[in-house]
Amino acid sequence: MTFKFFAKFTLVSIFLIIVAGSVVRMTGSGMGCPDWPKCFGYLIPPTSVSQIEWKESHSFFEGQMIIYEEELWSAKTDFTSSENFSTANWLPYTKHDYAIFNPTHTWFEYINRLIGALSGVFTFVMLLMSFRFWNAKRKIVFLSGIVVFLMGFQAWLGATVVYSVLQPSQITIHMLVALLIIALMVYLISELPESSAKSTLVFDKTLNTILVVAIVLSLIQITLGTQVRQLIDEISRSLDHTQRDLWIGMAGNTFKFHRSFAISLVLVHALLFLRNYKLQNRFPGINVLVLVVAIEAVSGIILTYFDMMALMQPIHLVAASLLFVLQISLYFQFKKLKTR
Repeated sequence: MTFKFFAKFTLVSIFLIIVAGSVVRMTGSGMGCPDWPKCFGYLIPPTSVSQIEWKESHSFFEGQMIIYEEELWSAKTDFTSSENFSTANWLPYTKHDYAIFNPTHTWFEYINRLIGALSGVFTFVMLLMSFRFWNAKRKIVFLSGIVVFLMGFQAWLGATVVYSVLQPSQITIHMLVALLIIALMVYLISELPESSAKSTLVFDKTLNTILVVAIVLSLIQITLGTQVRQLIDEISRSLDHTQRDLWIGMAGNTFKFHRSFAISLVLVHALLFLRNYKLQNRFPGINVLVLVVAIEAVSGIILTYFDMMALMQPIHLVAASLLFVLQISLYFQFKKLKTR
């Protein structure tokens, strides 16, 4: 297996974390596992409420969590319970006070964590594989090392998201770090030595300038989108997750700015398409960009006018993330053509 193939495979696995995370957020499963990195103290999460209830004459293992009288407790050590619940055997869980068990939410969150853990393993294997470039191009090794470090940092951020009981600002930082990791992965792949066959593509300054503007607008749009999502989460909780028709209106100017930048983003990508068309469709990847922007715009319209339809939320987020990946990929392609 070539390093380039494995790096691309790893990039896909990291992107899948964003997909899984968006599904977790859509289903409200973020607190499906109240602890981290285990789930109710288990390596493989519980499937029924009976596994997290206190029972008399029952064997509990150290670190196992239960919900007792609407509070979370963690077993101090391995023991067998007596007829009555005794605090001598248990520690109250103090990271937060969220004590709800929903098996569906638990498994959604567990699968999300599992994908993240596998991606972490893949990035570490990629780092080991990168040492074949130690003499030829040491930058590949350093970039691989930074990715591994950021994946560890991202895992720690995941823990803070849980301990904060899904604090919106923590979720936003978590998302932006994921995009940073993806950008570094794309950069790493772009820096790998090419095959002997030379590309016939020619750098176009105008196309490059429009693309840079598109990337800047996308980053602003994603940041504004996360702010809108924060507000929607807070509004949703304040209305007890009801009256969805009021959510967008209550988001105020932040949503209006987000919508305005969406229009700008569509127009800039229209310019990209027209310039590429004038160049006789020199870069087919731009057509894919335009398609993803269209999906992003349509999903945003549906969210706005159909009361924040739950199904559209992950589609909107994944489309925005994919758009960023494609833009960064094109940018580094243009950069190589410019320095050829």
